[in-house]
Amino acid sequence: MVQIKKIQAIATGCLILLLTMFASCTNEEEASVSEQASIRVSTMGHFLPQTRSMSGISDNMPVLQFKDEATYNNTVNKLKTMSEKERKVYMKTLGFTSAEQVLNTADEELDDIFEIEDENIFKSSLSKFQEKYRGLLAFDETDTYDVTPYLSFNDSIMNFVGNAKGYVVIGNHLVGPQNDSPNFTGTYTVTTKSNTRASVPGPIRPGFRSFNGASLTIKNGKYKSTMTLGRIVNGNSFAIEFVTKKKQFLWKKKVKASYSLNLEMSSSKFHHSNIVTCPYGRTTSILNLPIDFVGTVFDASVTNFKSSRGNTIGSATFKNIQVR
Repeated sequence: MVQIKKIQAIATGCLILLLTMFASCTNEEEASVSEQASIRVSTMGHFLPQTRSMSGISDNMPVLQFKDEATYNNTVNKLKTMSEKERKVYMKTLGFTSAEQVLNTADEELDDIFEIEDENIFKSSLSKFQEKYRGLLAFDETDTYDVTPYLSFNDSIMNFVGNAKGYVVIGNHLVGPQNDSPNFTGTYTVTTKSNTRASVPGPIRPGFRSFNGASLTIKNGKYKSTMTLGRIVNGNSFAIEFVTKKKQFLWKKKVKASYSLNLEMSSSKFHHSNIVTCPYGRTTSILNLPIDFVGTVFDASVTNFKSSRGNTIGSATFKNIQVR
């Protein structure tokens, strides 16, 4: 009899647990459905000023429309905690393709073109690629042979929530990017409270200023990876900028990579040594080393510089670097 009561008690406990889990899942699903009901895919033509034409934007270009600022802010905060892959899945549930995804798709297409070994086929494919994305994405016209695609705007938030031109709709108001110039440098405009849309806290990605004569390049087949010592423009810290370019015939494009190196810095009043890493997809490592600690003139030694795009290791010594 006691054994039967124990079994009944265990069964009752399991049933309660299952019902609780079911209720929790149901609540989460309902919240998700409710959230998505506050976001819809519309088209730019419904919100474009009738008297104003916008370059590269058609009336039927998709744009996310948020019910209100609270919905917009909640969505942005959620997206910022997601990986790139998770954001792609989330946008797919909405039936929308963000600027981030448009750029990634174009970059993948270009990467495939750069694997073509026949020069004539390569040039033909490249020409079709540029024609396909002309007006939608931007290309740096200062270097004819650098065919890296860029977004036509500079805004770290609209990068993953806006359409290909960096627009969203909040309520019934069309809201554009903070900076509608192409992002050729890899640094991003940061949303502030003085802007027209609600401010959403995000990672600060300040500008980078390089030091003369403080760069090291390593080559791995078609890839060239370069590290450059410099400083943060809007701050008081040293930093290192990284870039990798892939070359095919005369043309080149930037590609994502991760990096690591050993850095030693010394001056008349300071000596510093540590390992610097830069995660995949990032281009700048801030050293959190105040310039005042080192001074305006210093020496630096870089060893074991590596890129995830190959096995080559580089080293270099830089003398009398001037901080500017």
